Amino acid sequence: MPNPRHAMIEKVARAIAASNGRDDWVSFAATARAAVAALREPTVDMLEAALPDSPDWGYLPEEWKAMIDHVVDEPIN
Repeated sequence: MPNPRHAMIEKVARAIAASNGRDDWVSFAATARAAVAALREPTVDMLEAALPDSPDWGYLPEEWKAMIDHVVDEPIN
C-alpha cells in the first residue's frame, strides 16, 4: 500500500502494476500519467455526481482540470 503522502502518479502507477501482477511500479509511471491526463475533461455525469441537481457547476470544471494538471506534472519521489 503506498504512503498517503506519495505522489498521486505513484499511487496510480502502483495500482496499474498490481493489476498486472507486477511490483515494479516505476515502469508504469508514464502509463499512470497518461491515464490521469485522460481524466482532464470531466464528463457531465462526473459533474452531476459532484453537484447533483445543480443548474450550474460554477468553477468545478476548472478546479477539476487544475487538480488533474497538478497530478500530471508532479514529480515522483
